[in-house]
Amino acid sequence: MTDLLLRDIDPLLVDRIRRIAVARGWTQHQTVLNLIEKGLFSSEYEVRSGFENPEVDALSEAIAALRELPAGAGF
Repeated sequence: MTDLLLRDIDPLLVDRIRRIAVARGWTQHQTVLNLIEKGLFSSEYEVRSGFENPEVDALSEAIAALRELPAGAGF
């Protein structure tokens, strides 16, 4: 499994993670993994809401292509 290092985390966020870990009886590692997974599921649901898989794939490809474009001069 890949390691992930998070820097400069807001102390309030760390405390919220700690409180969830204590409430669930999980280690900090287990808690962070669970929160990331649940957050990803939630975010993916929001993105996919109302779209079929081919539409989501096309949108993702379009966004990726736009990110590859050089920065413009602005407006």
